[in-house]
Amino acid sequence: MNSKIQSLLKVAHLLLSKWKQIFIFCFIVVSLSIGYIMSIPRSYQSDVVMLPEIPSNNSLSSGLGSLASMAGVKLGNGDSEDAIYPEFYPKVVKTPDFLVALLNKPVRPKGLKQDVSLFIYLTQHQKAPWWDSLFQWGGLGSKEAPTNKIDPQRLTKAQEKLLKGLGASIVSFVDKRTNMVTINVTMQDPEVAAQVATMVENQLQQYIANYRTSKARNDVKYAEKISQKALEDYKAAQKVYARFADANQDLVLTSVQQEETRLENEMQLAYNGYSQSVTQLQLAQAKVQERMPAFTVLQQANVPIKPSAPKRMIFVFMMAVLSFSLSCLWIIIKSAMRDQPEMQLLETKSEKP
Repeated sequence: MNSKIQSLLKVAHLLLSKWKQIFIFCFIVVSLSIGYIMSIPRSYQSDVVMLPEIPSNNSLSSGLGSLASMAGVKLGNGDSEDAIYPEFYPKVVKTPDFLVALLNKPVRPKGLKQDVSLFIYLTQHQKAPWWDSLFQWGGLGSKEAPTNKIDPQRLTKAQEKLLKGLGASIVSFVDKRTNMVTINVTMQDPEVAAQVATMVENQLQQYIANYRTSKARNDVKYAEKISQKALEDYKAAQKVYARFADANQDLVLTSVQQEETRLENEMQLAYNGYSQSVTQLQLAQAKVQERMPAFTVLQQANVPIKPSAPKRMIFVFMMAVLSFSLSCLWIIIKSAMRDQPEMQLLETKSEKP
């Protein structure tokens, strides 16, 4: 026990004797850390929380889905008609098509009096660390500027880098138990962060709505064509019947009456077909509304007040602790390496007769 205390006292005395070296090393590291962290632009995060509707096929599958949700198990085809479950929403917001559509939408950064596209904001209104300029000047960075006309299937290197940066600033995750979807958007401008979060929310809802109603909308278009064709047939039959009836008002021949009856029946059949097509069109339109998904927004995007990154105080504190620990460790190791040859020499002398 005494030997341990003596060793600790020896180490403490050693560190106190080298306090100037420790202080200088820590001062240099902390100063460089402050310069580094102050050069990184601050960013702000805005959050959106929404709960999508999950349509059930029947009461039995709904009950099983509830039990499975309580157990943390996800049922597939029996619980929902969708092929895009909420678990896939984070992948949807990362797709090039989704991101390119966002780039064309207007935003208004803080301090500007007019809207600019998100593409213009990301390419012309972004701050960067000073060393990025050195890399560009030294030829180490990419000098290619992304163009506004972006084809998601044929991206240039600059466009791919731009989309990756935008995708990294949009984080979405889903609570598997409740299907609650949370969208986090991080931007250098707090106003833009809130605007982009709202844009992602609306575009995701529209994407899911278009997907879920695509077949129903195609059915509506087909029903509209059938209804229009039936209407034209009915009007044509109506004109033929009216023309024949007007031309043979005073005739009482049996053949004329039979022809008039036949034309009247054709007109009635055409009307019945038109009436049925209108009913089918109304049913198809109702199906679109039935398939339209519902989203409950639990938290709207708000303009953040405090920056989310970088955590300057935490970073500087961690670097101060790390520099102090490394300097103390280096002094102890260096002292041990210096004392070891002396101890070996003393042991050798003591072994000689």
